[in-house]
Amino acid sequence: MKSRRHSAQPQENESEKTVSHFFSKEVQDRIAEHPCYSKQAHQYARMHLPVAPACNIQCNYCNRKYDCSNESRPGVVSRLVDPPQALKQYLAVKKRAPNLTVMGIAGPGDALANPKTTFETMEKIKAADPSVQLCISTNGLMLEPYVDRLAALGVDHLTITINCIDPEIGAKIYPWVYYNNKRLRGIEASKTLIEQQMRGLEAAAKAGMLIKVNTVLIPGINDHHVKAVSEEVKKRGALLHNIMPLISDPAHGTYFGLTGQRGPNEEEIEAARKDSGSHMAQMTHCQQCRADAVGTLGGCSSQCDEPEIETAEKPLYEGYQVGVASDGTEIIKTHFGHAQVFEIYRYSAEDQCFNFIEQRNVAQYCTGEMECAENEEEKDQSIQAVADCDLVLCSRMGISPWRQLEKLGVSPNVDFAMQQTSLALQQVAIMLQDSTTHTPTKMESQHEVRNNR
Repeated sequence: MKSRRHSAQPQENESEKTVSHFFSKEVQDRIAEHPCYSKQAHQYARMHLPVAPACNIQCNYCNRKYDCSNESRPGVVSRLVDPPQALKQYLAVKKRAPNLTVMGIAGPGDALANPKTTFETMEKIKAADPSVQLCISTNGLMLEPYVDRLAALGVDHLTITINCIDPEIGAKIYPWVYYNNKRLRGIEASKTLIEQQMRGLEAAAKAGMLIKVNTVLIPGINDHHVKAVSEEVKKRGALLHNIMPLISDPAHGTYFGLTGQRGPNEEEIEAARKDSGSHMAQMTHCQQCRADAVGTLGGCSSQCDEPEIETAEKPLYEGYQVGVASDGTEIIKTHFGHAQVFEIYRYSAEDQCFNFIEQRNVAQYCTGEMECAENEEEKDQSIQAVADCDLVLCSRMGISPWRQLEKLGVSPNVDFAMQQTSLALQQVAIMLQDSTTHTPTKMESQHEVRNNR
């Protein structure tokens, strides 16, 4: 395969003693619609499909839970899917979200520890949507043997998690590595992993892939080592370095969390990025997404350094947000209490339409047909899932959640029940545009709600 090498030319600003990195026009074009590689691509959505449950290494910061819908961190999914289900989900979201440009496989285990389902899923989706950008996340242990197959399939973006290049440091992060049908431990395990990561990274770069390296920053373990990592991965062809803070909440049940290993503070993260930035470009808007994340990255993180652009007047209803209780079909037929998914759409005054933003998973709090034995904790999760919306569309809603949403400034609406989501959003958009005669934030149903759940 012909290599597509990328280039980034560093230039030092003498007055500030910082380094800026410039990508070639070819690279800029290739990352223009990938939100994880470019901050300027924040309007585009990505979809992670959880088809890869197994992992071939164990990390002290990881505890994969498949049933936790209210956590946002890597390795977490609500449920696993197989390749046919993954294709169905992708096509359903793509139909409602034309800004969906990227399909990735990020676990909840390792994409290349599950090669059969990973490749079958990518092949199905690429055949259905040739324009989609395919990407995977991997620990790199089994990357080198699959580089040619990934390249042939058109995988253009690749993320490798590399936390160190020193086996002694690695032994503190990885309890074991399963390689060549053997479970390795200690220095031998981390040395094997690092060697395979370097081989895989170099092979993928030679194949022309754009490679982002993720490094989990762990105070007292690898925080002093980040510069060495960035220097080595840059030398072998990586494009972008994403330094992520360790998530060490004991509630997550990870080894580091249970043993009191703290995560880094903002100053430590900034220092690590500055050290790494002397060698390569930094990703500073990572959201540390779930393995079943769907939607945009939600804009820049607190680390964004672009100044806000002041405008004379903000367009009316710009950013107006609608949550839709969904069962995965095109029809609004889901009772608020039965919802397991809320699709979030945001109004663009420039486009004069609603754009799909993300999918939020919740636990169904009502299981009855006529009488509902509500779970208050799960009901509160559903309410909080749409608390930042201006309007919520569903087929029915009880008086209790209705009033709770109104107190939060959210308008419930059941008038669009049994209509297509796209048509309902078109009608809401028309009301927003015709704001002189309509008040969309008060679009309440005129139906009696006392008998609705």
